[in-house]
Amino acid sequence: MMSVHASPGRKFVPALLLAMLVGACQGEAPDPLADAEAALNAKPRPAKVFTVSDEIGMLSRRFTGRVEAVQTVDLSFQVAGKLSNLAILESQEVKKGDLIAKLVPTDYERAVREAELRLNQARQDLERLETLKNRSVISEKSYDDQKNEYDLAVEALAAAEQNLEYTEIHAPFDGIVTRRLVDSFTTVSVGTAVVRLQDVSEVQIDINVPEALFAKVSENQVASLHAEFPSISGRTFPLEYREHSTEVDPVTQTYRVTLAMPRDPGARIYPGMTAAVIAKLRRDGNGAGESLLVPTGAVAVDGEGQTFLWRVSEASNEVLKTPVKVGTVMGDFIPVTEGVAQGDRIVAAGAAHLSDGQVIRPLP
Repeated sequence: MMSVHASPGRKFVPALLLAMLVGACQGEAPDPLADAEAALNAKPRPAKVFTVSDEIGMLSRRFTGRVEAVQTVDLSFQVAGKLSNLAILESQEVKKGDLIAKLVPTDYERAVREAELRLNQARQDLERLETLKNRSVISEKSYDDQKNEYDLAVEALAAAEQNLEYTEIHAPFDGIVTRRLVDSFTTVSVGTAVVRLQDVSEVQIDINVPEALFAKVSENQVASLHAEFPSISGRTFPLEYREHSTEVDPVTQTYRVTLAMPRDPGARIYPGMTAAVIAKLRRDGNGAGESLLVPTGAVAVDGEGQTFLWRVSEASNEVLKTPVKVGTVMGDFIPVTEGVAQGDRIVAAGAAHLSDGQVIRPLP
């Protein structure tokens, strides 16, 4: 029987091939931790996003108010007479200068004609005496007396013309006729109220503020003022401060504060209506823009002791590490004095688990 003996060289070749094959298989083996980390980085990380607003952390106060006119005037004649024309209607809007009411002008027109005749006569007499004075026929005193008569005639004519103008009442401002106080053809005396006119160039609302709140709240703590009307649902109207009383109501112990808004032609808002006024007050009294409140969990500290938060890109949802300056924690919020602006989107919590440029999936 013949035996075959393998040479050392031939034994080495299969062993080398096996080692290479094993090495190749080991190099291609997947790393579970690396794959999980890569998958995590590729998929946007969910994160709660908070929009910075100056409304956060404010106190809200609600007051019941009443709509008032800018001014209310009872119009009357400055001369007596019979009312000939009162054509305006209640609730009618009028412009400044529009005719409101008129008296029968007959007596006053006659007075103007008489005053004109007296003035003409006084002028002729004065001219005649002036000629005589120049000829030294009359004394200086006679001429001066006639000059006084002429001046009085001038004033009498001016008064008669003024009284004739007083037979008409014209609107002193743009407004609304709220009430007709007399009827046409009524004989009225001087000062008798004929029409009530309200100036509604803007809408004014009066509210009563308790003395404790009135004394405590400063002007720069008031962030915003808005009005709501029961008759107009779903709309709010911004208000501006106009004035306030400095005398307390002895019964209610409140101070009157007057607020105003532009008149909206599309909203039927009239004096006497009720309104709800909502006042937003800053807790710390800082002016607008000095500090903004963000969730406490949004702010973190890096290894160098720098406070920061993650600002979220509006377009790509990438996070950007943003250094900030903060104040004292106020419960669930912390004031940021530098680094963010109103309207910025920031990550509300979990700052330690993010990295610069990482894409997130915003959660509501």
